[in-house]
Amino acid sequence: MELIMLLNDKYAKSILNVLYNTGPLTRKQINKLLKMRLNSLVDICNQLVKEEYILHQDACKTRNIPLMLNPKRFAAIGAEHTKDLLRCILLDVRGEKISAATFPLNPLLGGQERLSRIVELLTKFRQLQQDCEICALGFADVGIVNTEMGTGVYSVHVPDWENIPVRKVLEQEIGLFTSIVDRSGASALDYLRTNPDNEKVKNSLQIFVGNGIGASILQNGRYWGADTPSSCQLGHTIAVPDGELCHCGNRGCVETLATIPAVLHRIDALSKGKIKDKEIFLRKVSDGDRLCELVLREAGMALGVAISNVVTFTAITNVTIRSELCKYSTVFFDAIRETVAKNVIYPFSRNVQISVSTQDEDCSAMGAAFYAQQNYFSIDKGFKVFK
Repeated sequence: MELIMLLNDKYAKSILNVLYNTGPLTRKQINKLLKMRLNSLVDICNQLVKEEYILHQDACKTRNIPLMLNPKRFAAIGAEHTKDLLRCILLDVRGEKISAATFPLNPLLGGQERLSRIVELLTKFRQLQQDCEICALGFADVGIVNTEMGTGVYSVHVPDWENIPVRKVLEQEIGLFTSIVDRSGASALDYLRTNPDNEKVKNSLQIFVGNGIGASILQNGRYWGADTPSSCQLGHTIAVPDGELCHCGNRGCVETLATIPAVLHRIDALSKGKIKDKEIFLRKVSDGDRLCELVLREAGMALGVAISNVVTFTAITNVTIRSELCKYSTVFFDAIRETVAKNVIYPFSRNVQISVSTQDEDCSAMGAAFYAQQNYFSIDKGFKVFK
């Protein structure tokens, strides 16, 4: 059976899918799950072993040998696209990070020129990977995305980033099965990847606060954005009607109050220009500067109101906050927690649990790779082979 025919065979797909989702299994265990004719299953497994898509877990055994996916194959690239960088990682099929690289991006470069530059950087990163065969690419995009169409819908932080056919171009130019997800959604997927059996994680709200505010929901162990055409934008919900002008063109968005740039803008005004640098601000927060703590508390309260509305609307009471603003002091986090406790409707308020994320900075890239692998091993979506 030819390679492309093998990966397009529905039974071969089913075998690879079940090994990806459950881990090593014997032929008998696979047959029990798939209910195939045993002779057909054995024949296809033998073909997959011959092509080294699957391996015997224990070469010393002669009977009832568990089969496993070949860790040298099925690796996935994960890429996080931000205003000023492209962060790339390579994730193997066991969920282990093999390599990573970060490339600067010109924040003024936009549209198709920016996408072409991203293609160049991803091609460069792929060429550096010599030890694993890569099957998929996950792209965590800045701003609003359409996961179904694979487009970058719009970003307020990147010029001319509107209705960009990211998946189409990346599949054509890179030659890999590609999935697109927003950065917050990718971070949430990485959280799920590392806590697959945690029921609180399976139903949770993740909030990211940096230059913008991102949010993502996990519901019953599924990424909410996978079932909707576009990602949600908590940062652009209105906190103060007719308030300060936001990058998006509206006024009074949460992002005008609770992002790192918003906090720096506020402390710059209150300190009359004495504190405007992020590092200086964070150091003063760490030292307990009263004015800096006041600004941080105001930001936490504003974000806390927005989170309260999401919790009351969705009844999802497990919340994780990921932000540099939580690293140097508890003021920001405490303000969020107190505000949520005060504003969420009973009985949801009784069950609210808020924690600070311990994820690494590459979590969105990791989550994007994980999402692409999941989709690649999907019977309906995946196993696309590029000649």
